[in-house]
Formats: sequence, C-alpha cells, structure tokens
Amino acid sequence: MKEAADPASLITTLLVAIILLTGPLVLGAARLWLELPLLGGVALLLLIQGLRLTRPLSMGRIRRADAIDLSVILFVIYAIIRWLTSPSEYFSRIEAMDIVGYAVIFFTCRYGINRRSYGLSLLFGLVALGVFETVFGYYLAHNLDWLPFGLTERLHQYYAPRWVGTYGCPNHYGGFLVMAIGAALALGSFSKLPWPMRIVLFYLAGMMAVGVMFSISRGSYLALIVSVGALTLFGLRHGTVRWWVPVTCTLILLGGGVMAFSLSSDVRGRYNDAERTVVTGQLNTYVRIQLAEDALRIAADSPIFGTGPGTFVFIHPRYQSSTFDRKAVLAHDDYLNCLDDYGVFGFGIVMFFIAAVTLTFLKPLWADHRWQDRTVVATGFAAWGALLVHSFVDFNLHIPANALLFFALVGLALGRLNRDETVRHWSTLSLAPLGGLFGWAVVGFSLLYGVQVARTAVSDIAYEQAYGQVLDVPNSESIQDAEQALTYDRGNAQDLIFLGDLYRYQASRQKDIEGRVSEGQKAMDYYQQAIKANALDDSIHARMGMTFDIMRRYSEAFFCYKAAVTAQPYNGQFWYWLGNHYWQRGMLDKAEEAYLCAEKCPHGKEGSQEAVQELRALPSMQDVPTPSADANPVNEPIPNNEDHPPTVP
Repeated sequence: MKEAADPASLITTLLVAIILLTGPLVLGAARLWLELPLLGGVALLLLIQGLRLTRPLSMGRIRRADAIDLSVILFVIYAIIRWLTSPSEYFSRIEAMDIVGYAVIFFTCRYGINRRSYGLSLLFGLVALGVFETVFGYYLAHNLDWLPFGLTERLHQYYAPRWVGTYGCPNHYGGFLVMAIGAALALGSFSKLPWPMRIVLFYLAGMMAVGVMFSISRGSYLALIVSVGALTLFGLRHGTVRWWVPVTCTLILLGGGVMAFSLSSDVRGRYNDAERTVVTGQLNTYVRIQLAEDALRIAADSPIFGTGPGTFVFIHPRYQSSTFDRKAVLAHDDYLNCLDDYGVFGFGIVMFFIAAVTLTFLKPLWADHRWQDRTVVATGFAAWGALLVHSFVDFNLHIPANALLFFALVGLALGRLNRDETVRHWSTLSLAPLGGLFGWAVVGFSLLYGVQVARTAVSDIAYEQAYGQVLDVPNSESIQDAEQALTYDRGNAQDLIFLGDLYRYQASRQKDIEGRVSEGQKAMDYYQQAIKANALDDSIHARMGMTFDIMRRYSEAFFCYKAAVTAQPYNGQFWYWLGNHYWQRGMLDKAEEAYLCAEKCPHGKEGSQEAVQELRALPSMQDVPTPSADANPVNEPIPNNEDHPPTVP
C-alpha cells in the first residue's frame, strides 16, 4: 500500500536534515555560537510537530506512548528540574536545552517522518556527508596552515597527524564516521537497490573506514567493530540469505580492516603507547583512568541527584589529583558523566531507556517488513551499539552534532518497528483522552523553549563579538558591548565574568585610589552576579581577590584567594595570583611559598619559576631561608590582625 503524501512530513524531514547535516560541518556544533542556533531550529521543529498533533487522527488510529517514550519524557522533566535547582544556572540551562533538543529529534524521527523514502533520504545524506568528511579530513591533515574556522580554532594542528575533519577532534570525527559507515553498509546489504549502486556504497564505506583509521581513535576502532557486528547480527536475524553469507563477509571485512590498520605506523604507535602504559604499571596515570576515579569520587559525594547538568567542568578541579595535568571539560565517559551530573536517579532513567530500546531492537521484525524498513532499522541498530560502546571511553553524546544524529537514527529505526497502537498494553499510555489539547500543550512548550533558546543565543552572540574584539577596541566600547549582551540574558555567566574583568582592568589604570575603588566596585558587582549565575566557578573568587588588591583592600583579597586555592589546591594559577598578592603586600617570604606551591601544580604554573628567581634577586631576600617543601602560605597565620572576610556593600 502506497504511503500517503504529507506536506507537513516533508517539511519536517527537510528541517531535520538541515539540523542533522549542519552540526557536523562546523566543529560538531560544540561551540555555543552554532549550538544555540541549531537549538533554535529544534524549537521550530517542535512547534511544527505540535501543530501537527492538534489535527485529528485518521480513522482507526490512536496515540499511545510506550515505556521508551515515557522514560524520555521523564528524563526531560528531571533535567529541567535539575536546571532550575542547579548552583550553575547558566550552564545547566544550556545542557537542559540540549536534552530537550535530543528528545525532540528522537520523537520527531520516530513519529513525525511517516514516509519510508524520507527516512532513506536522510541515510543517503548521511553517507554523502561522511564521504565529504573523509575527503576534508585528508585535505586538512595535509594543509595544517589552513584555518577554516578562524584564527582561534587550531585543534587540527594540535592533533596532527590525526585526521579531525570539520570536528576539530579525532575521537568525535571517528564517531561520526562510524555512524555514516553503518548507514552505507546497511544500504548496501539490506536494500534492493541495483547492484552497481550497492557496490558503490560498499566502496564508500571502505573509503570512510580510512578516515576512521587515520583518526587514530581507539574508541572509534572499537565502535566500528561493534557496528559491523551489529549489522551481522541483524543480518542473521532478519536477512534474506543463508547464515554463512553475513558471517563470511564480516570475517573478511574485519580481517582486511585489521591488516590495513596494522600497516599504519601511527596506528601501531598509538597501540604501543597503550601497551607500554599497561606493561609498565602506569595505568593509574592514564588520563581516562584518572578521570574515571575522580568521577566516582564526585558521584560518591553527590549520589542521589548529582551535581547538576553541565557542572562537571567546574566540579572536577576540586577532585583532581596532583598528577592530572589538564583541565577536563567532561569525564571521557558518558555514563560516569551522567552519573555525576544527574545522580543515581537520572542515571537510572537513562539505564532503563537503554534497556528498553535494546530489547525493542532484539524483537523479531514482522514478516511483511519492506527492505526500506530493514535498512533503516539496521542503520539505527548499528549506531545504537557503536555509540553505546564508544561512550565508555569518550563523550560523543555530549557533542551536539553526534548526539542529535544518534537519536535521529535510533528514532527512525524504532519508528519502523511495527507496533499496533490500537492494542492496549500495560506498558503503554493512551493519549486519546487529551485530544487536540496535547498538541496545543506541545505548541506552548515549543514557544517557551524557543524564548529560552533565543535569549541565550542572542546574548551569547553579543558576548562572543565583544570578547573577540576586546584587543582591537577601547575598553569602554567593550564594556558597552558586553553590557548590551546582558540586556538579553541577565544570567549569562560568561559575560558577567567578562564585564568584571573589564572593570578590573579599568580600575588598574586609575591613578588615584578613589578611581580604583569606584571602578573596582563595579567589577565586584558583576563578579557577585556571576557567582549567582554559577556558584561553582572558583575562578571568580580569585578574580575578586585581584580586584580587592587593586582597591588596596588586601585583607579581604586574602580570603578570596584562600577560598580559591582551598577549593582547587592543584590549580597553579590560583597559587600564582596569591603569590602576587603577597608580593604586593611586601610579604616576600609568603609570596615565595605561594609561587613554589604553584610550581608543584600539574597545570597553571606558568610564570611561577621566573617569579621565584626575581624574588631571590632582591637584596631583602638574600638572608631569608628557602621555604620547606611542605610550606603552605594559606594554613599558616597571617601577621595582620586586620584580615577579615570580604564585606560586599
């Protein structure tokens, strides 16, 4: 029976295609200046679906939500509640908006794209984009001086010779290519397209596998194996050929892949590094192991509801060890990241969703399923297995482009698995009593969501522009532009800190103490607002300390620095700033102790060694003994009985 044409479904498919194909082309949409506009597209998509839901259903059909749908809705509600209760309102808001966006894409692809040809078109678009990414990755790896995304985006130079495509990161580039390879292999294996076209699809899959190989991402290698294994399992259960055909093809494919990968010196070097780490007993110093240990300690301290969406980047520095030499944004493990951010409650919802979807994929297909359905379901199953495994060692589901694509493929696949909505079942919930009100509720929610996305996006764009040209325009103009950004979003934590920094700089340029105090107080006002928007950012306390130093309120500055170094004892930058504070007060022995503490930190210690050398060259320091190795300039009493915590007017 021919599927009925539906203009709304066509518009939906086009909008979904724009959203899914735009993100990977620009740094995986992992920058707010693209992520937020994409979420604006999601808000429009949700509005269209809401209007579609206001229409009466065709005869004999009713709407029912199953356990998978209910788990998604429950997690969205929970994420919104955690945003509203988070100590980091701004960044939790952004992650909550991402969660809503992923849910909208999932539901839209599951229920809103009702023609098989539309789903297949999305798969062909994915394959075409994968081929482009492979070619682009090759070109960029051999033209490192080219900066396609501006002077500040140089990650391809950092990761060279690894291929990064348009993502800037080889791991997420590899994760995307694995999903594209799964689509190409599914179209070649399960479709009834002409054989010449299917052979071309197999060739394109091999071509993209080269991109995965040169990403030198071990997680992507594992994900590719799982993807091929999932397609093999699907072929054994739902294919139309004898069992030995998919098994033989898989063994040949994997054998050829292992042989090809082993010929690459870069690939061998990557695995030799891993082997050396294990053999020499240094596994506990490996970055992912350290992050996992830190993440488990965070989860132990916030077990039930977590620390809040999007807060790992601010919480982790308080837990990191003395040997962890970088600033981690995420845990390199989507599962642990979810556990830290959302606690056992949110993690349990996610695990239920994973179990429910996996069991649904393992159910037998109906005998009358067409090849288009088998192809779409196979692609979704391959992406499902690949990214679930990859998520143990990376954070693809925190990269908007990959997460949107992942949930789109899974939604398309589940939408093509037969489910008789007219039959009642204990695990489903009928939406029939709501009638058209359900659609209008979705419309209302889409408008609220759109307003949140719009104000956040407009404010961020204004902030990004002001921040990007701060060195090229007068300080007063930067302040004006940054204050303009706040008119759209008073909770823009990044802009509030930026404004505080601008006023602090302006205060430091004043020649009289009255001017320093006046401008410094303006900086303090913005820093206080920044703390309200993100109470987890310890750098704000250090910035307040520097501002108090400029205002000559040294006693209050000390307590600000103390709060910062106490929260993050291995942040060398905080100790360095404390050393500057002591030097300014004339407490040179304490300054030296602070600089030496900075030197022992795994990161942020730049300039501390030079400061110690400069101190030791002063005549007044010639007879001062070198501080002991365990000296802590914060724990020892300060010889000033006027020191007291900050008093904020």
